[in-house]
Amino acid sequence: MKKLIPVILAVLMIAAVTVLASCGGGDTVTTDAITDKPFSDTEADTTESSTPSTVEDVTVPDVTMVYVPADVYADAATAEAAGLKAADNTNLSKWFSEKTEFDPETWEIKMPEGFTKVDSYVLRIAQGQYIMEVSVLKVKDAADIEEVRAMADYRREKQKNNGDFKLYDDDKGTNAKMIDTGKVSVFGNFVVYAVTDNTEVSMLRAQSYVASNPDCSALELYRAIVSEITD
Repeated sequence: MKKLIPVILAVLMIAAVTVLASCGGGDTVTTDAITDKPFSDTEADTTESSTPSTVEDVTVPDVTMVYVPADVYADAATAEAAGLKAADNTNLSKWFSEKTEFDPETWEIKMPEGFTKVDSYVLRIAQGQYIMEVSVLKVKDAADIEEVRAMADYRREKQKNNGDFKLYDDDKGTNAKMIDTGKVSVFGNFVVYAVTDNTEVSMLRAQSYVASNPDCSALELYRAIVSEITD
């Protein structure tokens, strides 16, 4: 009998291991949570410049945005083709440059240096006391994205610090709230600055359109962002 006890114990141990394995004692597979980062942006209260985003297809909420009066400008070729206003060096310098530079020979205002890196652009510039605007700049070479982005960041900060928008605000403080939502984002070869009544949706529209149409023009992207508007 004593000789059988070790054999019986061995059999019981093998049976126990088999039961445990069948009950989930094998390998455990874990999956990391997937976190969507819709776009890389610089918010109105952030000074650092983040890395250009990867363009991914996203789900855009079905939201209708309301736009206030604005003047729409573009590069000369786009403006002529689409019936928009052509932006001149004086306007571009005033909107996107920290200082105004003059040509020493002609004394005409120079185009901001960053705009020499831009292929095409459309700028929906806020009018009067209204803050809403959308600027779309298509960069020729992705290597120059940060230089062009810096101009858009400057524009955003200038809008944020423009006291007139708050001085002439409505009784609901609409402009004051909107200014703080302003974002500068990068999608592929595009730099987009937007401050609208739903800036987040404006940027999602931009990201979604570039993901599906990476070779689109600045005008096509602009129209995708402000789809309710007919200029």
